[in-house]
Amino acid sequence: MNEFKVGLLAIATIVAVIVMSLKITSNQSGFGQYVTYRTIVKDASGIFPKTPIKVAGINAGRISSIELQGNTALITFEILKQIQVTKNSKLRIKSVGFLGDKYIEIYVGDSSEMLRKYDFIDSEEAAGIENLIKDSSEVLTDVKQIVRSLKESIAPTGEVSPLKKIIADVSEVVANTKDVTATLKRVTNNNEEKINALMDNLQAFTEDLAYQVDKNNSDSAMADVKQVLANTKKITGDMESIVADIKRGKGTIGKMLVEDEIADQVKDTLSSVQKLVGKADAIRTELSVFSGLNTTSGSNTDASLRIFPAPERFYHLGVASSEIGPDKERTTVTTTNGVTVTENQKINDRNTIRFNAEIGRRINDFDLRGGLIESTGGIGVDYRLQAIGTKLSVDAFDYKKDLGPNLRISAEAQIWNVLYGRAAFNDSVRKTRSGTFAAGLRFNDEDLKGLIGFFW
Repeated sequence: MNEFKVGLLAIATIVAVIVMSLKITSNQSGFGQYVTYRTIVKDASGIFPKTPIKVAGINAGRISSIELQGNTALITFEILKQIQVTKNSKLRIKSVGFLGDKYIEIYVGDSSEMLRKYDFIDSEEAAGIENLIKDSSEVLTDVKQIVRSLKESIAPTGEVSPLKKIIADVSEVVANTKDVTATLKRVTNNNEEKINALMDNLQAFTEDLAYQVDKNNSDSAMADVKQVLANTKKITGDMESIVADIKRGKGTIGKMLVEDEIADQVKDTLSSVQKLVGKADAIRTELSVFSGLNTTSGSNTDASLRIFPAPERFYHLGVASSEIGPDKERTTVTTTNGVTVTENQKINDRNTIRFNAEIGRRINDFDLRGGLIESTGGIGVDYRLQAIGTKLSVDAFDYKKDLGPNLRISAEAQIWNVLYGRAAFNDSVRKTRSGTFAAGLRFNDEDLKGLIGFFW
């Protein structure tokens, strides 16, 4: 009864994770009718089968395969059938942020002629100087529009020039000034005493100002200004001395500016950092978790992580467990009253945990693997049917003297988005044959980012 409750709890947990994963990754392309197109790019760094394909910023397709064709990369991808892709459409590989991930943007053209299945879409390669020239051209276009608008403002066609309007307004201002002058003259004649008092006050102010600007007076404002200028001159002299020391190579900054070797070291360090950031950005991962039943060993669960430092190379790390492990023989020798008795016993390991550590290489649709398979040496081959999300695998491991290797044949199929099913036939060349049926989840970098963002 306890095992039954634990099994129900595990199934409920898997269903909850599946529902959450489908909800989070629902923005990726799922079922629907697609049309297959192709393109050729010079640099496919950071592009993988799960890289998003967007139209107007919305996911609209998926990548089927990436192949090396000469010195370029041939990308085969699918676009939703309801999106009408025309012949003058363009494709561009773009990035999100400084260390952001890559995605493919499709710019649908305005042509009335549509592309057919397997036709090529032209790609626009990103290039710093080209973008600069393009931006400069846009700036020049804006300048031309500004000049045209300014010209129309100064001398509009069929209208009075703004300059003539300004001259007319100035003439009107001059006339108003004459009237104001006449009015001011009349006011002055009637307020002569007040004006004389104002002049006396102005004279007193002038005398006080003269006292303040006299540098010979120790308490004048000019003396304070003189002291400030002297301090400024001293600071300038100190700055000139510091700059001279830097030019002669004194201090850390001076050595960096004068000694070429140090400058080269700084340059090499920055270059190394840039290469390291580029390599880290190119690494991709794939996480898989499967759980199911084996006809012999009961429950079976395994988790694996594939790390892709490059599209053609990967490392496979994983751990697997089963309710019942393989049988082991134990020999017990006892001696009683001079009589020796030898007893052979078979002991079964329960809750066995096994480890995987493999190095693999991807060649077209095949993955070749070798290393540690379920804690024993072995090799494996995978054949990927990307169009239908299916993978066929053959593994040979657990070599035994009397029974030979364990030859396992398995198949995985994509059920929906990140949900997969697996069927395996174990010990196909031995007498102890068994079958395994499991279901699980597989996440790429984009799926994991969505899950992490959801929880945080």
